[in-house]
Amino acid sequence: MTLPAVTQRWFRYRISWSQLAWFGHRLSGIGVLIYLFMHVVETSMVLFGPDVYNTAVGIFRNLPARLGEILLMAALVYHSLNGLRVIVLDFWPASTAWYRPMTYGVIIATVVAMVPLSIIMIAPFVPWW
Repeated sequence: MTLPAVTQRWFRYRISWSQLAWFGHRLSGIGVLIYLFMHVVETSMVLFGPDVYNTAVGIFRNLPARLGEILLMAALVYHSLNGLRVIVLDFWPASTAWYRPMTYGVIIATVVAMVPLSIIMIAPFVPWW
């Protein structure tokens, strides 16, 4: 089964759920890798002294950076849950009959997990909380 007719044909190409899951897994992995590199560079600023390190850390203490961290957390949650789904599919081939429900489950679990996490992470920047 494929996606609805409206989303089926991007550039005259039929996109399946398996392709979207693969793309989401790769995109979230690249996002986490970019953050990891940025974190290593930011943490290495401690070698240049406390003032340089505090300035580097201070760059990330604002609302746009926090929204980026929320996206990072969503990427981490999705990537880990989807990785578990891939492990299940690899080790138990009969589970491929449940491919689509497991994919939906990963998406739903990511959204459910991100609602409270997003509220907790954004709370310091919302003055009325």
